Amino acid sequence: MPGILKNNKVIVEAEDEANRLYNKGYYGIPLSGGGLELDLFEARYLMDTDRLEIIDSTDTEVPSSMLINRSLSLQPKSSLLYPVYSDMRRRGYVLKKASSPADFRVFPRGGGPGKTPSKYWLVAYTETDKFLLSSIEEICKRIMKLKKDMLVATLDEEGDVTYYKISTIDLTGSTELETFTEQYQGIIYGDRCLVKDAQELHDRFFFGRVIFDKVELSLIETYFLQDKGILTVIDGCTEEVMDKCTLQSYSSKKQKDYEVRYRVYKDMRERGLIPKTGFKYGTAFRCYLGDPDHHHAEYLIQPVGEEFECSRYDVSRAVRVAHSVRKYFAFARSSDDAINYTKIERKTP
Repeated sequence: MPGILKNNKVIVEAEDEANRLYNKGYYGIPLSGGGLELDLFEARYLMDTDRLEIIDSTDTEVPSSMLINRSLSLQPKSSLLYPVYSDMRRRGYVLKKASSPADFRVFPRGGGPGKTPSKYWLVAYTETDKFLLSSIEEICKRIMKLKKDMLVATLDEEGDVTYYKISTIDLTGSTELETFTEQYQGIIYGDRCLVKDAQELHDRFFFGRVIFDKVELSLIETYFLQDKGILTVIDGCTEEVMDKCTLQSYSSKKQKDYEVRYRVYKDMRERGLIPKTGFKYGTAFRCYLGDPDHHHAEYLIQPVGEEFECSRYDVSRAVRVAHSVRKYFAFARSSDDAINYTKIERKTP
């Protein structure tokens, strides 16, 4: 017996058919007294996979186009949501509609409502969507409070779906900075600072690089060490001492995004992390959790401002590069009171 379209639901009245659909895929909601109530996505998927015929109240066969149009009238995002629903179903997952901020609750393979907890809360976007990183952080935090993982599905213009797992993280490292025993003097030349007799800076704390008898620091490293009272900075042109305001102004002119990058750099250093340039990977920093001589950089970190708006293309490029070099990618968003780290990784459900 086929399903019957009633308002915005499809009712399967035959008890044996209803039980088969529910028991083998947790489709619909069982009705008291027998039968099954399907939503339009479930009904359309069963129709597309030749597992259900649908008729209306006059026993006329309902075409797929009618379900599509009715879905669109109820949910403008259905042209995005249904391909994601269909793709996850083909992968063996049970999906149910979720409350805001997610679109679907995703149950593990072999699981379902009343049998297992959901595995993911899924949010769907198109490849052309842009998003405020702060909004993604807020959605992620709400989902993580429920002890679920946030899965983002991105539908491209060819109908393929790419999945990303997103999480807010609290990075910590193992490098202590409170054991400096000496004061140093550095001389600024262009966008570099040269420090003599400072092997400790490099060997113990991993600042800069060694060139003959000197340690060469970046402007960010220079300002950090000056800010900590470890380094006195001399202007190589005027031979005058540069105070913190002068050095900050000087550095900002050299590097357009210096202030945001420095706030993130300082935060990572104070967390015990070792940040180094990530230029070769297309990001501001690569980040070590421990001694760079004995560990690979685990993260690629991109600092951004508080109101940063990101495109799906930015995410796709960054995550693909990180994945290709066996690292994780994370945005570090600088707000007034904190640095917020959001990890994004490619996921194959």
